Amino acid sequence: MVNIFFKFTCCSSPRSLETSNEERTRIANKETMRAKPEIAVNKKSHEKISISATQQSIPSDIVMEILSWLPVKYVLRMKCVCRQWYTSTQDCLFIEKHMSRHRIKCSYNKIPITPPGNSQDNFQLICGCNGMLLKKRNASNKFLIMNNATHQMLELPDPHKNSFGMTFSFVPSSGCYKLVSIYDDNEETGNEGCEILTIGSDNSWRTINFPSLNDANKKREKIMVVSAGEAVHCIKINKFRTCFCAEMVSLDLESESFKSTIMPKGLFSNWEKVWALDWNGCLSFAVRVEEVINVVVLEDYKKLKWGEEKIAIPLAFTNSTPNLMEDLIPLFAQNGDLWFWVKDKKFFAYNIESGKINCIISDPEASKMEKCGFYVGPSSLINLKGMQPVKK
Repeated sequence: MVNIFFKFTCCSSPRSLETSNEERTRIANKETMRAKPEIAVNKKSHEKISISATQQSIPSDIVMEILSWLPVKYVLRMKCVCRQWYTSTQDCLFIEKHMSRHRIKCSYNKIPITPPGNSQDNFQLICGCNGMLLKKRNASNKFLIMNNATHQMLELPDPHKNSFGMTFSFVPSSGCYKLVSIYDDNEETGNEGCEILTIGSDNSWRTINFPSLNDANKKREKIMVVSAGEAVHCIKINKFRTCFCAEMVSLDLESESFKSTIMPKGLFSNWEKVWALDWNGCLSFAVRVEEVINVVVLEDYKKLKWGEEKIAIPLAFTNSTPNLMEDLIPLFAQNGDLWFWVKDKKFFAYNIESGKINCIISDPEASKMEKCGFYVGPSSLINLKGMQPVKK
């Protein structure tokens, strides 16, 4: 017992405790120094050369999640941080996620009240796809694809000179973008033709045989070209004596094959007043009956399968504006909204479920807002093969 007590008192002396505290402090300081990043310094210039830190890095999937919420201009800066970020932000899945998380923007043609001074820079918007715009330069009639968000552009080879309908589409099954141009060498006889351009693989337009449904006894009254889903449809309204009939030629963008269809008799009594439009990726036809727009959707054009019921869009919102109904033209349906064009004045989105107007696009600086070329879609990071920076 004496020996044990002696050892305990020796270890518990004030000097021993002081030494123990100093040791603990020294160890704590050493651990703190280990946790700090080591910075190599040039003693002469005192410039920081490199950093070696043991801190944990953020997982790459979380980094990409954060970047997907940033506007395009900031993502373009962030991709310069490192090679991994550059590669990841170019991935098609990231680009698709990025587009789905950003508000849509509207692009349209307008005739300004004050004409611009430099006519060389004037463009006509034809259509758009995934944030990219197909435009035609007014001075030279040259076509190009432009991404305004990334400031990149791609000049295109010249299509057939008598083109009256051009579409720009993405084909998910093949992952490529295709342009389709439908032309007519004789408006009276209706001698239509078709050519196609695959972006990134075709150096010139390829002519494909367009089915002929011409009948010498029929006179073409109206023609409409609509891109919907993975197909481009050309609808011709012909007149035989006092009767109207509709013929449709559909181009499958994946196989590049055609299907010809005679539209059912009795579908519409007067095809001259029918609009053809894209309804969430399906071809549809709309007609105004008094204060309602009736829409029939062709769910499967290959099997000629129609929607079970007509979709009725009440036009009660036009009651407060005189003569609005006569100037109202439906354009397309997208994400629950039906977009309208009010002749020369404005565009607006009508929410089908709520029955309310969601968005109105007007331009006080325009004397006229044109129907052709109106496009609604988010900004995108897509960079097509061959794109070059836009010259300032």
